[in-house]
Amino acid sequence: MLRLSGCCWISLAILLLANNVVVAQTAQTTSTPEKSLSKSALRRQDRQECTKQAVQQNIERRNRAAPVRKCMADRQALRKASQKKGST
Repeated sequence: MLRLSGCCWISLAILLLANNVVVAQTAQTTSTPEKSLSKSALRRQDRQECTKQAVQQNIERRNRAAPVRKCMADRQALRKASQKKGST
């Protein structure tokens, strides 16, 4: 029984440490300016943010595809409009 609880504590500590690393990497990615990110990095960032919004809105996973696609398209349109506005 003692070994089982020890394994549980070690597993929990590993999960918490791994979670902190992922959060640190995500914060680093979102803090970089959008102009320096590649198209795939921007899509990945949009997908993460839109999925996070869908989860916060309690949309079931099987029903998230359409709202996430629409959110990503809206973000891309805003980005293109701001680039077009900045270049003129």
